[in-house]
Amino acid sequence: MESKRLGSIGYSLIRSSRKTIGIIVRTDGSVVVRAPHGATKKEIDDVLNKRIDWILKHKKKFEELGPAYTKREFVNSEKHLFLGNEYVLRISDAPFNSVILNGEFIDIECNNESMVKPLMEQWYRQKANELMPDIIMPVVNQFKSKYHRSPKKISLKNMKSRWGSCSSKGNISMNIKLIKSTRDCIEYVMAHELCHLIQMNHSENYYSLLTEFMPDWKVRKIMLDHYMR
Repeated sequence: MESKRLGSIGYSLIRSSRKTIGIIVRTDGSVVVRAPHGATKKEIDDVLNKRIDWILKHKKKFEELGPAYTKREFVNSEKHLFLGNEYVLRISDAPFNSVILNGEFIDIECNNESMVKPLMEQWYRQKANELMPDIIMPVVNQFKSKYHRSPKKISLKNMKSRWGSCSSKGNISMNIKLIKSTRDCIEYVMAHELCHLIQMNHSENYYSLLTEFMPDWKVRKIMLDHYMR
């Protein structure tokens, strides 16, 4: 990865065996350009110049959303998400460990503050396993009824860089961190992966299928980007 700049736009350049030049604006406002090994600086600059308004628009959008919820310090009075709602962390000393949702607060009791983060992560895992099946299964059943396809297996996992995945064998994995977002966002990720059972790519046909199955998926994706950036 190389650090580059075009005027006021700084970006990271990643070269690979791909055939086209692609641009991504990450939720932290950083810009990533993916280009073929043989792409010249002029070719990359030309693509950036053509997309400059799009880049600035998305950088501004993410700046207006404020600080990312994913960057948390797990300290008193910090806000954390659960099913799209904000809760204030309250930490107190106790001889035992517990995490309790209490009104607008998430109360954590522990005998060592270093336990706060692992306790919260364990609580999120428990809530994901408890609640996410009831959110995603109606979407799975609707897809099966409409397209006569269903996943062979659905797993809830702690995934670092993806919200979901669908293997060539028809196995779907969903990120347990999605429990921080809204029900609509979780449904969207499941719909996104279900469509890969028919279109194992991100082609025009894939997005046509996704739009047919979930017409408001773009709105849901924007909300997912907001909650999970």
